[in-house]
Amino acid sequence: MRLWLKDALAREIVEHGQAEHPREACGVLLGVGDEVRRVVPIRNVADNPLHQYRLDERELARVIGGADGLELVGFYHTHPNGDPIPSPVDVAQAAYPSTPFLIMGLKDRNSPQFAAWLIDYTQVSRVELNLSDSAPDWEVAKPLNGTPRIAILTSALIAFILMIILSLALLPPAPPIPK
Repeated sequence: MRLWLKDALAREIVEHGQAEHPREACGVLLGVGDEVRRVVPIRNVADNPLHQYRLDERELARVIGGADGLELVGFYHTHPNGDPIPSPVDVAQAAYPSTPFLIMGLKDRNSPQFAAWLIDYTQVSRVELNLSDSAPDWEVAKPLNGTPRIAILTSALIAFILMIILSLALLPPAPPIPK
């Protein structure tokens, strides 16, 4: 899984996180595919907002319902004094198993750190994250064309012909035909 967040949107999350400090800030990431096109802050209604977050459910429903053709591509929250690594509480409360969770760590308030994660029923895996205005050049298997394709097909044809010749050479002689 991948997530692409442009610089201006990352700055919005940084500003939201710094404005809410020392509370955890949270919100949703709206976009298309793996591209985030809009960051929407949502009020943190957790009982202990200094150490955990819980999105206001009414705001969440309103934002997702009025997404104007965009889809929910992820959630974000901050760790005001920590690293961008899911906490045990984050893992236990994750309710969207196929949706990335972007975490911004503000351990060093002058140098925020970002990381994205999939939290799938207590299984945590890293999401490839591109923080740049440039479209990501994800490593994708591309179909072969031109010279490499011709070389592979030619090699396969030669190997097939050699296997036929070798198979015929290894056959026992045919029995004589009775007269």
